[in-house]
Amino acid sequence: MSIFTNYFNDKKKRRKTDKMDIGKEKYILRDTSPFHVTEAYKMLRTNIMFSIPDEKCRKIMISSPNQHEGKSITSINLGIVFAQNNAKVLLIDCDLRLPTIAKKLEISSVPGLSNMLIGLSEKEAVIHHLENGLDVIPAGEIPPNPSELLGSAKMKTLIQGLEEDYDYIILDTPPVNVVSDSLNLLSMVSGVALVIRCNVANQESVDTAVNKLKLTGAKIFGFVVTGADSIQKRYYKKNGYGKEYSYGYGYGYDSAVQKKETEKRKT
Repeated sequence: MSIFTNYFNDKKKRRKTDKMDIGKEKYILRDTSPFHVTEAYKMLRTNIMFSIPDEKCRKIMISSPNQHEGKSITSINLGIVFAQNNAKVLLIDCDLRLPTIAKKLEISSVPGLSNMLIGLSEKEAVIHHLENGLDVIPAGEIPPNPSELLGSAKMKTLIQGLEEDYDYIILDTPPVNVVSDSLNLLSMVSGVALVIRCNVANQESVDTAVNKLKLTGAKIFGFVVTGADSIQKRYYKKNGYGKEYSYGYGYGYDSAVQKKETEKRKT
C-alpha cells in the first residue's frame, strides 16, 4: 500500500479563464501552482495507473475517514492531472449530503447526479465541460435517501454507460466513518484512495476506515496525505499493515530555499 503525499502553498497568484477561474478556490491546480504540488499529484496519477493497468475505463473512488480532510480538492486535482495527460476524465460528486465540487469549481450544482438517478435529467444536461479538460457531474439536489440512490441499480447502470465515453471516472464520495454511502459504491469502482489530513485524522480513525473497506473486499490503492509539511528526504518505513510500505517524496523544497542551496554550491 503506497502513501501519496501532497502539500500546498497558497501564496501564488491566480490565473483567470474566460468562463471560470479554476484557481479561485485555493489549492486547485493551475499553471502557477508550485512544482512540488503538481508533481505530487502526477505521482499519485502514476501510482493509480499502474495499480489498474488493464481496465478500459478506470473508476477511482476518493474518500476519507472523516470530514475536512481534503478529499474533494484531491478529487478535482487528480482529475486535472489525468486530463493533462490527454485522458478523457469525468469527475462525479457523489457526496449527496454535503456536496462541494460545484462550489469549488464555480459551476451550477443543479441539475446533477441525483436528478439523473430519479429520471429528471439526461446526462447531456448535467455534464459540465471545463476549460482544463475535465468533465464534471455535480451532486444535484440533495435527496432524502442518498445512500439508497448511490447503491441503486440505476447508479450501476449509469456508471456502466459512462464507461463508454471516458478513460477515467473519479467519484468524490462521503467520508467512510461518517455515513455508509461510499461503501455502496465499492462494487462499481476499480479501487479507492483514502485522503488523510495531518493533525485531523488519527490512527484509530484510519484503522476504522481501512477495516470497513477491507470487509467489503475493496481494493485500497493507498493514502493521500494532505496538509503535510514539506518533506525534504525520501524515506521508507514499514507500517502497521504487514508487508506494505509507505513512501515519501522529496518535492517539498521551497523555491527560495532551492535558490540559496544552488548559490552555496556555486561558491
